[in-house]
Amino acid sequence: MKMKKLDLMNCLLSRDQHSFKKFYQDYERFMFRTGYRVTGCSTSTEQLILMVVKNIWDQPSVISRSSDRYLSVILQKLMVNHN
Repeated sequence: MKMKKLDLMNCLLSRDQHSFKKFYQDYERFMFRTGYRVTGCSTSTEQLILMVVKNIWDQPSVISRSSDRYLSVILQKLMVNHN
């Protein structure tokens, strides 16, 4: 089962690297497909994913301040906005 928004927030606030890795594994394929649609290039997509994931880890507020309920929607918006 994929991680939910509240689970990710708990992970980020406790700085739990193991859980953050699980989040990444859960959403890696989704982020790649989304990013590839945005960039059209696998190398650019990988860079975009790294920027988004680093931003989430460094600034958990990008997740908490979102009014969206689902992580997939939040991630999709972050990927589009970072590009």
